[in-house]
Amino acid sequence: MPSQRKRHKTSSDVAPEPPARPAPVHHLPGAALARYLASDTRTVGAVVVTYTGDSGSRRIDAAALARLLDGVADVYELENGIETRRLQEGLPDGLEIYGTGARFYPTGPDWPQATPGPRLVHRFTNLARLTEDLAAEARGSHDRPAGLPSSRVSGARGQPAAPKPAATTATGTVDGFAGEDNSRALVTLAATGGRATIRAEDLLPGVPLDWLLTRGQQVTGLLDADAHTLDIHALLQRPGSPVTVYRPGDVALARVKSARASYAVVTLWPDADFRIGIGSISSNGLDAAEDLLTEGEVVRVRVLYENGAVMLSMLDVDDDDPHVPAPALVAGGPPWLDPDRPYASIFAPPAGTPAAGMPAGPAGGMQGVGDGSGVVPGVEGPALSASERRTALQSTQMELEAARHTIEVLLAAADKRGATDKMARIWQDKYDAERRKADEEARLRTDALQQVEALKAELARTNSKLRGAKKVLRQAASKSDSAPAALFADPRDQFRFELYNEWARTVPAVDKDAEPLGAFTVGPYFLASLDVLPAPQRAKALRAVVDLVANREGPLRNRKPHFLRENEGAHAPARMRGEDACWRLYVEQGTAAALRLHYWKLKSGGFELHEVVPHDDVKP
Repeated sequence: MPSQRKRHKTSSDVAPEPPARPAPVHHLPGAALARYLASDTRTVGAVVVTYTGDSGSRRIDAAALARLLDGVADVYELENGIETRRLQEGLPDGLEIYGTGARFYPTGPDWPQATPGPRLVHRFTNLARLTEDLAAEARGSHDRPAGLPSSRVSGARGQPAAPKPAATTATGTVDGFAGEDNSRALVTLAATGGRATIRAEDLLPGVPLDWLLTRGQQVTGLLDADAHTLDIHALLQRPGSPVTVYRPGDVALARVKSARASYAVVTLWPDADFRIGIGSISSNGLDAAEDLLTEGEVVRVRVLYENGAVMLSMLDVDDDDPHVPAPALVAGGPPWLDPDRPYASIFAPPAGTPAAGMPAGPAGGMQGVGDGSGVVPGVEGPALSASERRTALQSTQMELEAARHTIEVLLAAADKRGATDKMARIWQDKYDAERRKADEEARLRTDALQQVEALKAELARTNSKLRGAKKVLRQAASKSDSAPAALFADPRDQFRFELYNEWARTVPAVDKDAEPLGAFTVGPYFLASLDVLPAPQRAKALRAVVDLVANREGPLRNRKPHFLRENEGAHAPARMRGEDACWRLYVEQGTAAALRLHYWKLKSGGFELHEVVPHDDVKP
């Protein structure tokens, strides 16, 4: 058989390799994703990446993570909100992921116990390092021997690692708060005297813990001894409906979520948002809600119900009106809203975010600023942007490392060849020069950060002044009418007309049959004390009389009616006029010389309106 010459393959004979297909990022609804993760047939690990709508570029790059884990684990992306809640409902307790972050879910029969904790993105998170850590978790689970539970993967020298202890129930006392925006609560455990931490992201993400807990409060939850964390998620409580908290006509606290020209959105508690039209904020049709309200501000609103629907109004509601306390969102905790609590600091924009009204420059930066903070360092030449300064610092560090390596090589070569250290001295001088340049960059950065903090403090003071000005404007705009013109010759007839008009406007239509104006008489001093009041205080006095005469239980309870006693003693007898007792209640609260209403509760039934007086006047 003749020998055959070997034929060399040419480049045209070799089939071209298909182009690499990028690893896909999967998208499933939260409920369907939960069923897949809990399925016994799942053989591939999964990484779930979540993000919030306002996270912008501060989120994990799911596509880049999928390329890193191609063939190792699948990557799923889910928007935070209803879908992450449905994912949580379909998974065992403690395996949820929410906010902006990611979590790896391994395979195997013990995957719920082997699932590592969530990795959340915070303000100073290094996203590249976080992505690498997630990839390392997935690869570590993928490389373990098949059928070996992750809780028994061999440790050092082939010894099996100890299983993670199960969480236990523990009770402790809240000692204080720490972290940015009070996102951590420090707890002393009752049983051991040790310390544990409560994390805000385990309860209500975005709500500081000092709104939910108070110092000295006792809490009970699941203790993770390894992480030293206490999960008190079971203590969360949120009212199902405003009707369970507020009666018709009650004044409640609400937090402004957003404000536009024609309306504002306020929240009574998380996930209880309500829209208020400008007609229920101001009686002036030319006003805009965004000029009267500030996002994040806590305001008073009157709660009304019409045909079963919740209707909120700010008309004729003053900032000193008595209010029903906001509900607590954690059992045993404080009201989650407090009108005296400062809220402005939590709405400061994160570092690097352009301030409102500043023009954006190339690559999303601001024109004419040094580091995105509005501060221009006092150096010669054009100011550097934040990205340019970071790049310059990184370049300097790389040059320093290169110079250091070169020096080591030159010194070694000099020892071997007996060369002089002249060349090493040259590189050492270059190294020293670069080090001085890096020190100067660090000093400039420190100066810029100090100026940023000063500007933040100035911004907080300016916002405080702005809220005060808006509050004054809102109080003036919310007045539905000035003092009515005299329509009757007899002052008593004029008063009865104004009282009936105030009752008609204040009491909702559905409550008028249950809260009619009752029997009353006008004392000899009452009209004179009413006539000297300016229009806003006269309107407040009329509302107080309506609450009294119509016997409106909720509003009347907030005015705290009580006996007018003979003297200042706690057990002094009530002032009497025969069998009639003298009482008083709040007209105003929290202001200088706040007004009070004195009246006689008649033995025969009904009331006699006696006088409207300042707080310190205690004589009938």
